[in-house]
Amino acid sequence: MRFDQRARRAAQGIHRAVEVMEMSSTKTPQRPARFDEYRERKSRNQRIAALAVGMAVPVVLLISLVLVMRSDGDPNVPATAPSVSPTPVSPTQVSGRSVTFKAPFTYTVPSDWTFSGDGARYFSLETPGATGTDVIVLSGVVAAAPDCLGRPAQGVGTSSEAMTSWLSANPALDATTPRPVRLGAATGSYVDVQLAADGNRTCRNGLGLLTGHPDHPENWPITGGQTLRLYVLDPPSGDTVTIVIDPAESGMDFQSLIAQAAPVVESFDFLK
Repeated sequence: MRFDQRARRAAQGIHRAVEVMEMSSTKTPQRPARFDEYRERKSRNQRIAALAVGMAVPVVLLISLVLVMRSDGDPNVPATAPSVSPTPVSPTQVSGRSVTFKAPFTYTVPSDWTFSGDGARYFSLETPGATGTDVIVLSGVVAAAPDCLGRPAQGVGTSSEAMTSWLSANPALDATTPRPVRLGAATGSYVDVQLAADGNRTCRNGLGLLTGHPDHPENWPITGGQTLRLYVLDPPSGDTVTIVIDPAESGMDFQSLIAQAAPVVESFDFLK
């Protein structure tokens, strides 16, 4: 066989092999997407998007119009959301009731205050950190004579009106005008007092204001540079009750103690 015949047969064999491979292949060729079909799909998607936007815009405008109309028609509906400030949390309060005090009452104090005593003639409370009484409730005390002996002052009545009028007019004191107060079933008034510049400063323990034991030197005094608040009340029990707010033991200035103690005293509810 000549060389040219061999080459021709080899070429024929290659062609047959290629035909067999193409016939045996199971892969189905993918038809390429036509450009006009792609353009049609793109156009259809654009139409859908435009329709969605066209529907959304009127809805948004309608909602905005309703909100504006509500804001204009109702003064309680703000046009913009108000800022919200946190609400301060008050200290925990505890309530109680006097046990043996002659004029029974209930009270409310911050939980960090200290109850320091309750007897037939006294009841006492202390602010946090105090080393002595800041608020004391006294039963049956009377005006003290200005002689350092703790004896009752002559000619001064024992009612709330009589005692606060005496304190307010006392020449040894600088005092406020009596202000009325009602604590439950007890009525009365209170005054703020301090020793006058020319007041009696000769008593070793200060000028006595109140006394409960006529035959003994036990009294409630005031010293130079000190300010006290005294509530004098007429409760249903009959015995005059005097409440003293005294900053001497706590070390606080008068106004700071009043800010804490006055709400406590004014929570007192004397019972019928």
